[in-house]
Amino acid sequence: MRVAITGTTGRVGAALARHFSCEHEVIRLPRAEFDFSDPEAMSARLAGLDCEALLNPGGLTSLEACEDSPELARQLNVEAPARLAEWASRRGVKLVHFSTDYVFSGREPGLRVETETPEPLSVYGATKLAGEQAVLAHPGHLVVRVSWVFGPEKPSFVDSVLRDALAGKPLVAVADKWSLPTHTADLSRWIESLLIQGADGLFHACQSGEPASWHDLAELVVEELFRSGRLAERPEVRAQALADVAAFRAERPLFTAMSTKKLQLGLQESIRDWRDALREHVSESR
Repeated sequence: MRVAITGTTGRVGAALARHFSCEHEVIRLPRAEFDFSDPEAMSARLAGLDCEALLNPGGLTSLEACEDSPELARQLNVEAPARLAEWASRRGVKLVHFSTDYVFSGREPGLRVETETPEPLSVYGATKLAGEQAVLAHPGHLVVRVSWVFGPEKPSFVDSVLRDALAGKPLVAVADKWSLPTHTADLSRWIESLLIQGADGLFHACQSGEPASWHDLAELVVEELFRSGRLAERPEVRAQALADVAAFRAERPLFTAMSTKKLQLGLQESIRDWRDALREHVSESR
């Protein structure tokens, strides 16, 4: 299968490119060559693009950048996916578009399901939702919501905790916001399986298990470092309130853990618990 992938310098795009290159022909479309803010350049590149599937993890993901530049957020998160969906439908190409748990308001605890009505709180969430809708307006395409993505391709929150813990720096993490993380290796494999099965519509793609806070993730990283002997003592991770993070100017939802039931049924396999995925990541991080 010939698979084109946008945003291949990002965490998800790089993971997808690495995974699919093992068994498929991959066409990388990094931002330098496929800039969502340049519609004419996009159209020119699409005119000569020959693929069977197009995976689109690209977009503007910084909440603060979206708040500061709402027009740019709309261009990258709404207009670009809409253009890709139209092109893919005309060419008979399968589009897999990646979205986020931040389309939900997250005001109540519980697992978010695909049929729940989204209610985004930020420009980022609103533009990602509009991008979903633009893609799903074309039958046959696939939208995958992910959350708190981590993996070896690019440092994430869990890697910053790991680095600071090994350096003996103070550790602090938000303890009053809950979701479920997504491991890039698992995500890439799920996407390949969904493509092979011809799945379409909307799926939530994250690890299983009980909803966790960033503090929970940090505690597990520290626990694994101590258990494996990489830390002589187990340091404290100070709990912080989301409202006390000065850098967060955009509103963030509190309860966005997503149910993996539909994904599990679609793949016909169990979804790995986030603790197991994170333990593996820590053990392989050097």
